[in-house]
Amino acid sequence: MYKTIFFDLDGTLLPMDFNYFSTNYFGRLTKACSHVLDANTFPKHLWASTEAMIRDNCAEKTNQEVFMEDFIPRFNLPADQLMPLFDQFYATEFPELISCTSPTPLARKICQELVEKGYQLVLATNPIFPDAATAHRMRWAGIDDIPWALVTTYEHCHFCKPNPNYYHEILQRVGAKAEETLMVGNDTHEDLVARKLGIKTYLVKDNLIDHGEKDYETDFEGRLEDFLNFARQLPKLKQP
Repeated sequence: MYKTIFFDLDGTLLPMDFNYFSTNYFGRLTKACSHVLDANTFPKHLWASTEAMIRDNCAEKTNQEVFMEDFIPRFNLPADQLMPLFDQFYATEFPELISCTSPTPLARKICQELVEKGYQLVLATNPIFPDAATAHRMRWAGIDDIPWALVTTYEHCHFCKPNPNYYHEILQRVGAKAEETLMVGNDTHEDLVARKLGIKTYLVKDNLIDHGEKDYETDFEGRLEDFLNFARQLPKLKQP
């Protein structure tokens, strides 16, 4: 029996074409910083430091620390001058990226259904974004006031998808057992890798990201609307 359900955000609870979203995101961020940083090299440095964060497997450093240690030395500006540019962007420019997404009321209906039944919910979005960016996307999806047991962001996590240690860390932090957990996501690699820990998976195919792994395995699959029906059929958990 499931007791905990992990949800991916981008492309799952918040429908979007992630390539389109990320292209616009990086483009806007580059423009917002172009008065201080070279617009030709900035995107390359941003991608390189993001990739360094994704590859890292050090449990002693948060994703934010790994990113900063790689990113800051690439520029001739100290962190206290560079980072306010990002803070300003997330406060003023990032909210406009809602136009690159297609929010659906299904996301809130699903979460409310499961909360009412007593399931522990985790927003297992890839922690390559800061708190501010994640909070915006949660509001767009209409799930910002859901009682999440954990929301993964780069300030607080030590691993990224598709590293299995990302899922292991979540299990430990929320006190969940792998065999009592379901991961719901749209990425055949980043989300289905949770199966390596014994976590069951549900592949949401509305905005499917298929890495060409034609032999991928999942326990369940369907559209987000199908998952709502799946959630409605789950039993209500007994309260302790």
